[in-house]
Amino acid sequence: MNQATSSYKCYLVCVFVAFGAIGTTAGATLPMVIRSFEWSYLAAGWLFATSAACYLAASWASGGWIPKLGLRRMLVVGLCLQGLGMGAFGRFSDLSWNLICFGILGLGQGMVEVSTNVGVVEVECDGQSRLMNMVHSGFTVGAILAPFVVGWIAATGMPWQQIYLALAYVACIMVIWTVFQPGLSPAQRDAARREDDHPSTMRRNEKSLLILLCWTIFLYVGAEIGVSNWLAEYFVQHHQASTTFGANAVAVFWLGIFLGRLLLGLGWGKGDAHALLKGFSVVGSIFLMLALLASSAWVALCLFWVSGLGFSIVYPCVMSLAGHVFPHDQSRVVAWISASGGLGVWLFPLLMSMISQHWDIQAGFWFYTSLSFLMLVAVFAAGRLPIQVPEES
Repeated sequence: MNQATSSYKCYLVCVFVAFGAIGTTAGATLPMVIRSFEWSYLAAGWLFATSAACYLAASWASGGWIPKLGLRRMLVVGLCLQGLGMGAFGRFSDLSWNLICFGILGLGQGMVEVSTNVGVVEVECDGQSRLMNMVHSGFTVGAILAPFVVGWIAATGMPWQQIYLALAYVACIMVIWTVFQPGLSPAQRDAARREDDHPSTMRRNEKSLLILLCWTIFLYVGAEIGVSNWLAEYFVQHHQASTTFGANAVAVFWLGIFLGRLLLGLGWGKGDAHALLKGFSVVGSIFLMLALLASSAWVALCLFWVSGLGFSIVYPCVMSLAGHVFPHDQSRVVAWISASGGLGVWLFPLLMSMISQHWDIQAGFWFYTSLSFLMLVAVFAAGRLPIQVPEES
């Protein structure tokens, strides 16, 4: 591996470390935000829904923007929007102001996620998903660190807004790095242009696979991000835990996801990608259900950790499969799948907030559990399609 390639891969990982920290901070701070601004669950649900709607729009549009603008410009704009949204959130208690902030944040997240995933699948070796797992492991590193910092802030009594301001500065640092990072142009733009030289000729089975992959991510991301966003409040409200415990629970959940992606990225679990996807998904869904049945906060925490371990490979595995099965239409396919996740992140947390507002937060989490079992249907259906899928090597 030459120095330029190593630098490029390191950059992609660091982008997703920052992306993971930004993406999980809202859930980790949710109990403090709700009580500080005296918001209802429904108000918090609209906050997440606004961010997700803008994420969905940006994800969908990014598939067409990347071939025209290139990865560097897309990432610079996306990171700037993330920094602006994080820095402005929580400055005032007015819900409208914070909805705008989260909308700006969502636009940036959609642009950054699709651009990074496209950058990964362009350099990933055929038949492998290790770089995709490595980059998404970077996401989980940020997703672990940010909630732990939130827990420390809660324990020390510092204003929770400080973590948002700190992450805004991190986004600014990543913007500067992006401007000077070699490898983002012109090679990637040339590769993107070559996609347009190969008109899409999907066979019927390939179209069916794409629909099932989109359906899988639609349900998975909606459940994964939904659990992450509401897990701190779940422990505070249902188990009567402290806000520090709740924030740390988010970190523990992502720690399970990180461990699974790290093991796979290091070569553990070689074999049929669909078999791995089915096995891990079953573990994640079953242990999520068991976590809700636990009466002890500590037992529930351990079960949520195993659930995170089970769900760990779903997203990177699906993205890698898409990149290998659709090599000449990667930007658009990745954007479609990402947009499917954005639709789930928009729809399901909003429904969950309505369920929790009407009944209780436990009912909302059972709703997420049902989504994970519906995801299994899509995963097993995709595995039955007669399409040659590369093995992990």
